[in-house]
Amino acid sequence: MDFFLQLMLTGLMVGAIYSLVAVGFVLIYKASGIFNLAQGELLMIAAYMCWAFLVQAHLPLWLGLLLTLGAAALLGLVIERLALRPMIGQPLFAIVMITIALSIILKGIVTGIWRGSQYYFPEFLPAAPMHLGGVILSQQHLYCFVAAILAVVALTFYFNRTKSGLAMRAVAEDHQVAQSTGVSVKMVFAMTWAIAAIVSAIGGILLGSINGVNFNLSVLGLKALPVVLLGGLDSILGAIIAGLGVGVLENVAAGYLDPLVGGGLQDVFPFIILLVVLLVKPYGLLGLRKIERV
Repeated sequence: MDFFLQLMLTGLMVGAIYSLVAVGFVLIYKASGIFNLAQGELLMIAAYMCWAFLVQAHLPLWLGLLLTLGAAALLGLVIERLALRPMIGQPLFAIVMITIALSIILKGIVTGIWRGSQYYFPEFLPAAPMHLGGVILSQQHLYCFVAAILAVVALTFYFNRTKSGLAMRAVAEDHQVAQSTGVSVKMVFAMTWAIAAIVSAIGGILLGSINGVNFNLSVLGLKALPVVLLGGLDSILGAIIAGLGVGVLENVAAGYLDPLVGGGLQDVFPFIILLVVLLVKPYGLLGLRKIERV
């Protein structure tokens, strides 16, 4: 029983980071209809930038984190303005190919500057494990879980209680109606990419603090795809619930089944869950069924 609880709690903590990254996908899709396949690379490059600020530039933790989030927001704005805005009105396939090209470019930047090597942040989270009865938990995972939840709560408050957040929701519902009421759709698109990049940066910093900064951080973008599709492309709540659920299920499955199959189940289990659920609910757990008149 203790082993099961440990797997479940650890999975819940990792799932919170999945949720955070998945929310970045949903934000961009809801506002602009673009499925950003470079989300994982945004996460990775933000983690490398944070390491550079903290280790190479020897900046204080608070300043390094703020600069990382600011640089991520600026990168999101530049990508939206130079790569995505000119593609408005173009076929969806062309836009998806642009995001794939962006992922390749961002990987090339990381390889060129940091050689894609493994780096570690200065230790700013307690490393000693916590003992809760027979359950052993990593304090790093716990702090990252709390940080991810706080970030999600802050995003929820932003969308529901601020003027710009309400404008983003209006654009997500109907671009033309929002524009007719005076909302700048282009400005909202830019804000959406900036916020999604910040969300990815937070995820990259949290993961980097646990496992170190490396080229494989971008894989989280792929692992978040099942989370997004399970929760529904247009549902932030669905992304949060699906992220937590996938984190728990993959960790429990890996803990019990990896010894039987020789390992590696944790990497593919989210996609197994995706196939099963989409056979039953093609629009995701909380996605909206769309009916088009023809």
